[in-house]
Amino acid sequence: MSEPADRMRRRIEEIFGDDPSTTADERADHGAADERDTADPDRWFTENRPPHHGG
Repeated sequence: MSEPADRMRRRIEEIFGDDPSTTADERADHGAADERDTADPDRWFTENRPPHHGG
């Protein structure tokens, strides 16, 4: 690979991780355990609800 292409690849990996072609839910490990909550799968959404949506 040329030097600019190598720099671009490293920058993409730095931003998106080592495999930008897949998302955490597409990979076998389904993302890190701290990103999931099996008891309340919508926990992240309820914790990050905008104030104008009430509570």
